[in-house]
Order: sequence, then C-alpha cells, then structure tokens
Amino acid sequence: MSQQVVEYSAEQISDANKAALTMEALIGRLSHDEDFATHLANNPREALEASDMMMEKEAVQVLMAIDPERFDKLCEALFDLVDSDFLHMMSAPSCA
Repeated sequence: MSQQVVEYSAEQISDANKAALTMEALIGRLSHDEDFATHLANNPREALEASDMMMEKEAVQVLMAIDPERFDKLCEALFDLVDSDFLHMMSAPSCA
C-alpha cells in the first residue's frame, strides 16, 4: 500500500508553528489567569478573539501532520485545563 506524501509550503509550516505557539500561550494563560479561564469557559470564541489567540483550522491541521507528537502534548496539557465541552463549544455554529 502506498502512502501519500504531502508537502507543505514554508508559509503553511510557519502558520502551523504559530498555532503551536498560540496553544502554548493559551495553556500558560489558563494556568495562571482565573478570569481568562472563566471567560474562556463561558464564551470561548470571544475570549480567544479578545486575547488574539485565534488559530486557523488549516494551520492546526498542518501542525497535526508535521509534528503530531507536539500537537498531542499540547492537547493533553490543554485538556487538563479546560472543560470537556470546550471543543464542542468551539466547533458549534456561532448562532447556536
């Protein structure tokens, strides 16, 4: 069975690294800022936008592909700090 090799541009790789850095910043902020953690729990999109921590879906997908170990570690750390409904709230339509 042949594997498909996907090559990413320097810009895509840079965007993926920025997404990882944003996730690291989010983890750090959640670790010490209770007001931010509460705001994130109540309105994740608004909290992330106000903190300039939005991540492009495509950048996160590239991060998963090029550095899955880093992505997994970031996710483990993040989900130790947020409610299990966090992803659902982030992926639900904003009109919901």
